[in-house]
Amino acid sequence: MSRVRPLLAAILLVVATTATLAASGGVAAPVEPSDDPVVGTSERSSHVLLLTEADAASYDEPNASVTSTLESGHADLAIDLQLGEVEQRLDAADNRSARREILQNATDKAAERVAELRARATAANDAYRDGEMTAAAYVRTLGAIHAEASSLSSMLGSTSAPGTLYSYAYDNGFSEIGTRVYRLRAQLATVEGPVRERIAAVVHGDREQIRVHVTAGNGVMLSTIDDGRYVRETVRPDNVEDDLGGDISDAPGIIQAQYPWLANHSTSPSIETRGGYAFYYRANYGHGQITAYIDTTTERVYAEHHQQTLAQLPADAERNDTANNATLTTSRTYAGGPLLVRMENEAGEPLDTTVSLNGTVAGDTGDDGRLWVLSPAGEYNVTTVHDGARLEVNVTAQPSP
Repeated sequence: MSRVRPLLAAILLVVATTATLAASGGVAAPVEPSDDPVVGTSERSSHVLLLTEADAASYDEPNASVTSTLESGHADLAIDLQLGEVEQRLDAADNRSARREILQNATDKAAERVAELRARATAANDAYRDGEMTAAAYVRTLGAIHAEASSLSSMLGSTSAPGTLYSYAYDNGFSEIGTRVYRLRAQLATVEGPVRERIAAVVHGDREQIRVHVTAGNGVMLSTIDDGRYVRETVRPDNVEDDLGGDISDAPGIIQAQYPWLANHSTSPSIETRGGYAFYYRANYGHGQITAYIDTTTERVYAEHHQQTLAQLPADAERNDTANNATLTTSRTYAGGPLLVRMENEAGEPLDTTVSLNGTVAGDTGDDGRLWVLSPAGEYNVTTVHDGARLEVNVTAQPSP
């Protein structure tokens, strides 16, 4: 068969699918990645930050590792000893100049550690993109880096954390050191996240296994489904500039431009500055929570975390197929995104059926006729069989390698 015929068949399939959905009253446009957050599963939910370039993507299920646990434990102990030493030296210092020097030196060491962790994450990303590191090794490395970064964040502290570098700086009147501490915490946001936190817990043997989807390119996207919640994080280092800029008074307008739906649907939003390096935004909305770091110079999001309750998450239909009075429908999604698969009869009643992605069983739709799965990256098919009839929907999830 010539290459034209498959293309023509694909076009006819798209036209037929579109016509079917148009008749049923709903066609959602595919997700198009951008440098700024875009509409994800629905216009009725928060925008999501995606990569615009993808070189590698895969699933992984990390395992517990004695070696990683020991390495992380050593890192925790070293940080505790360092903070204890700072406290002892501050107590022994008899003048303000000596206390300033102690805190400056401790902050310098923390800055070196932040730079080292970020460099390790970048090197691992490059190795995975180039095929020199497996997905399993990459995911495990990100979990280990997160564990060390989390301990370092605790040492750096915040306004509500006594016994930390931040509180020591402000208790002694060194506001410039406190500001620098906050900038370091904003930089650590590129190596921390809720999915990495779960990976670290699995590696340490503190929780059961989870299935993770990872996409690496001009950043990294990680996602998982955990106890009915979709958890995701995206880091875009290319949205960051080292220069400081932007005033906190600019933040509300910038955030509204990045997350327009949240402007009218979030509760208890908060915006803080991270020493002029970033705006830190967090908010709850009807079906989830978001935290985001926005670079004050580029005014773009460089780290974003979502946790969404799938039972309440809106998901617009994008593709469907009908046979034997049954309809298989898939939702709008993106690489590593939540994909809702629905199965119902002509009366709109749910049907329980087994669903496969590219021939691999993903689960059953159950009594409510719904199944949430982690979407692969790129093109794949979603299939099921009902009363002897095969139903198939082709999905494209961007970005893809």
